[in-house]
Amino acid sequence: MKKLLIVFFTLFSISGFGQVKPYKIVFDLASKDTADFSGVLRQFNNILKVAPDAELEVVCHGPAIIMLVKDKTLVEEKMMEVKNRAHVSFKACANSMKRMHIDQADLVSLAEVVPVAMLELADRQMEGWSYIRAGQ
Repeated sequence: MKKLLIVFFTLFSISGFGQVKPYKIVFDLASKDTADFSGVLRQFNNILKVAPDAELEVVCHGPAIIMLVKDKTLVEEKMMEVKNRAHVSFKACANSMKRMHIDQADLVSLAEVVPVAMLELADRQMEGWSYIRAGQ
């Protein structure tokens, strides 16, 4: 009986049953409202309290690009804090940057540029990430 239990638990652990799938969540942010910027970061912190291994990403496009602009953002320190303790990404849409005359040098150091926000969001969803529309 003891050998049977050992075999069962070995097979159970090898098969992947009982393993928690890591959370991967991408946030779509197009709002220029600074309260929405803070809201996304608050949600990141809430998620990370329960799932510290979660992978989180926010894709900023349209007026939300301001969240990632050095001289205009009000949340750079909060972004750095969450980036230093977890796997998070802050993405800026190159099309939106071009339309708003923002160069990559204008962005905070932790920002990454993606060619098209909608394709980044679609890619993440095809990779199995959960999608959340953030802001208004």
